[in-house]
Amino acid sequence: MIDERISELRGAERVRTTMRSIAHLAPVLVLATCTLEPGSAQQTGPACTNVPTAFVYHVDAVLSDSTDLFQGAYPPATPLTCEILGMLQEALDDDSARYCFERLSMKYWNVDPHARITHRHIERHMSFPLAMAVTAHWNEDHRILALRELQEFRRTRPMVCTTMEGSAELEEQDRTAVRYLIKVVETTPIFIGGSENSTIHDMYMRTVMETLDLFTGQAHGITGDRRMRVDMSVQRVAEAIADWRNWLDE
Repeated sequence: MIDERISELRGAERVRTTMRSIAHLAPVLVLATCTLEPGSAQQTGPACTNVPTAFVYHVDAVLSDSTDLFQGAYPPATPLTCEILGMLQEALDDDSARYCFERLSMKYWNVDPHARITHRHIERHMSFPLAMAVTAHWNEDHRILALRELQEFRRTRPMVCTTMEGSAELEEQDRTAVRYLIKVVETTPIFIGGSENSTIHDMYMRTVMETLDLFTGQAHGITGDRRMRVDMSVQRVAEAIADWRNWLDE
């Protein structure tokens, strides 16, 4: 009887020890579940050495659509480069910029689908990192707006009063944008099937290539003979990519 009672007490103690271990690990398990969201690695591409993995996953969670609102009607956005993610991380040290970036999340879609707060912030502060982030948003309307904001930044460049170091930084921003947008053209179909979505996607790709031309000082006749749709053969697109890469001289 005594031996049986001792065994019961020892068994109960082992259970209590196990429960204490699980309780100790629970916060770690919860953190891992919240940080490593399903599908994020596929969206963000290769790991970046210049930014924490948790930040990369968070950016992807904000910019992606977990609800698949348009049910695959548009090609997925090209993942941001590590170079852009590094700039974005630094920019989001500012509370206002971070707040406006978070408003791009799908959870705010019903409140402000056009993310007016975000785009006003980009325009007022000429926030290159935030504009570049929006060019990878799941919604192509947002991407188009961000590309037009980048175009406006570039057009107003002659009016910017800065130092030699500032000018060098702006020129490096141009190169960062060109590198990413070339990647967009290389990884995104120029044309897709459909009706309204096809028209919007055409406008998106046209705006991407127009932005590349503006930043590199080139002209590739993207819309052909005064037409509003992209009018470029596969060969002409390849030649344009080569021209944009030559501008980078890398």
